[in-house]
Amino acid sequence: MPDLESTHAVAPVTESAPAQLGEAGAEMFRRIVAGAAWLAETDKPTLELLCEKVDRREAMKAQLARSELVLFTDKMYAYPNPLVGMLSTIETEIAKLFSALGLTPTDRTRMGLAEVKARNAFEDFLTKQATR
Repeated sequence: MPDLESTHAVAPVTESAPAQLGEAGAEMFRRIVAGAAWLAETDKPTLELLCEKVDRREAMKAQLARSELVLFTDKMYAYPNPLVGMLSTIETEIAKLFSALGLTPTDRTRMGLAEVKARNAFEDFLTKQATR
């Protein structure tokens, strides 16, 4: 962690979702802003990109639901629906943006924003059972 004297305060992300976001993206924006107090206004472009990709993912999923996973040429050769690969690609991009914004448990721990528990609930249960 950096020395507090060498850090500068930055403005937090404003709570209003950008107008260009669809329903899924706007909901994601609101949930992240409400729960990720470490995000600054300077993170907003990355957050908006993440939410736009969430909207795009929802559109791809809807289109894929109306289609088939395997398509056929006019000569009846099977080939995978291109949406499957596109969906996989956008989900990878979304995961990278989550990481860049510190929205995964691993990234929050790396940033010093989360505490790693030395013991889990099951281990506590076993300890209590052993001391009876």
